[in-house]
Amino acid sequence: MRGDARSAERTRTRTALLARAAVIAAWLATGAAALLGDLIHPSLRPADGAAMTTVVVAMWLAYALVLAALLLPGPRALTVARIGIPAGGLEAALAVADSNDPVAVVALFAGLVGTIVVLQPLYAEAHVDAASYGDERRFLLRPPGPVMIALIVPMWAVAVLGAAVGPLLLADRGWPAGIVAAAVGLPVAAFAAHTLFRLSRRWLVFVPNGLVVHDHLAVAEPLPLGRRAVASIGPARADTAAADLTAQAFGMALELRLAGPVKAGVVTGRNRSEERSLTALLVSPSRPAAVLATAERRGLQIG
Repeated sequence: MRGDARSAERTRTRTALLARAAVIAAWLATGAAALLGDLIHPSLRPADGAAMTTVVVAMWLAYALVLAALLLPGPRALTVARIGIPAGGLEAALAVADSNDPVAVVALFAGLVGTIVVLQPLYAEAHVDAASYGDERRFLLRPPGPVMIALIVPMWAVAVLGAAVGPLLLADRGWPAGIVAAAVGLPVAAFAAHTLFRLSRRWLVFVPNGLVVHDHLAVAEPLPLGRRAVASIGPARADTAAADLTAQAFGMALELRLAGPVKAGVVTGRNRSEERSLTALLVSPSRPAAVLATAERRGLQIG
């Protein structure tokens, strides 16, 4: 079984590397299409030549920022990639809608491929795990169900539009509207991006001595659980009485059964928490099977 777990880990590593390579290739293809064709929608084109140059330079700077995020993985880089690559795909879609340029079609296809891959849990874990210390292994937790339905896409749109509208108006010399849009939009965009970034900092972390629940939506402080404190880990039972730390996430939950009571500050509302004594708890990692394989490889009892 240990050999199977190690083999699965090697497969995961290879798959994560392939996913990263695919996203980088897709983004490079988008850049090549932008060099060979015209992907700027007419609505984004200032009439003045100098203003148009400013728009082009700003777009290439944004492109370079996303490329750096792909090459230098981490939680912040993941947020930049998940905002920037779909935005590039959207711009390509607008270009395709405005013309039949085959280069724009190539850019749209590359943008779709890149967007699909960066939204995959395995790709995201490759980013967050890149910031691990020593013998750590980080697994992303699923976003809360209500947040996933009602917040993620609007926050993405706010981040993109808030960062783009003001500078575009200023580049086109729409000074009053541009100043107002930049003064309001840039802070709002920063807030939206930070909100998305915080979702990428919710982890179940395996450490040499056990594991840690690192989730600001569920516990007030990271909850360390030593190896001896964890009696078993496995799929949650339908009738479980374990404390729910999933933040209402969809999908399979894993139940951590503890060897004895552990005190934790459980979040009960916005800026509110209460100390509880836990004997079992539920978490919802994005890839529960991979979590169980890692737990087994690290000597934890699988329930």
